[in-house]
Amino acid sequence: MRVVIAPDKLRGTYTADEAARALARGWSTHRQDDLDMVPLADGGEGTAAALLAARGGTWRAAPAHDARGRPVEARYADLGAGQAAIDVAEACGMWRVADLAPDPLAATSLGAGELIGRAIADGGTRIVVGVGGTATTDGGAGLRRALGIVPEGVSLVAALDVDNPLLGAAGAAAVYGPQKGASPQQVVELERRLAALQLASAGRPGAGAGGGIGAMLMELGAEAVPGARLVLDEVGFDRALAGADLCITGEGRIDGQTLRGKVVSAVAQRCRSAGVRCIAVGGIVEPDAASALGELGADTLEQGDLEAAGAELAARLLRGGRL
Repeated sequence: MRVVIAPDKLRGTYTADEAARALARGWSTHRQDDLDMVPLADGGEGTAAALLAARGGTWRAAPAHDARGRPVEARYADLGAGQAAIDVAEACGMWRVADLAPDPLAATSLGAGELIGRAIADGGTRIVVGVGGTATTDGGAGLRRALGIVPEGVSLVAALDVDNPLLGAAGAAAVYGPQKGASPQQVVELERRLAALQLASAGRPGAGAGGGIGAMLMELGAEAVPGARLVLDEVGFDRALAGADLCITGEGRIDGQTLRGKVVSAVAQRCRSAGVRCIAVGGIVEPDAASALGELGADTLEQGDLEAAGAELAARLLRGGRL
């Protein structure tokens, strides 16, 4: 039996690679099958790591600034042949400033622009930018300040982890500002600042990703792509899935957001097209999301311990031949 294990990260618990290995360890306690591990990402944290694991290359260090302006050593993935992958969260992510009280009005995406600039200076001509997971809602103003004009011959690809527009009730400030510590009054001010940027891309799906970095990258000429789809294509997921008997995917919380282009729903759709059985594991699984995934042909398992999840699924198969 060949099993493809293709999870996203479980934020705060497992990276995607750790998640895949934990599921595989659990499975192997009961069965000895051909396990193909394909760590995935959706444009948020882990996007560069997923592309590096699949395609090979090296991590390169680069000086940058975090969302509060402190100097940090960040990194990006050099994939070779002029290609690179960057997570903006590597510089201006929430994790970088977790030791500070939130200050959403001061948070800047400057470091993201510095990272992109370093990749270009090192010879990158195609830069995939994972846009999610930031502590910022500055519409990419800091990024633009650090990066300036994208040089001729350089292409940027924005891997978007959400499909929100920049402005309005579904926009970056209203939806994600409170998650970054913004009070209702600060959300109003952030919305005003985003509107003042007058970005022509503001209404496009994904413009609100990364606190508006999505909109700014589009303004700078980046190709905008749903992150999960891009990663699945870049890592050759369809080739890995061909001939498989089962695919196990997962993320931390399977909910309404899962169905808006996140890894689990994207994997479920690919599995349905390939005729491969799919099981999605989540630390929390909301019933409505489980039902929607069921309509895609995917079953769900609520279990935050992924090694235990892998063992449970393999044991079920041994006991009754069914999962």
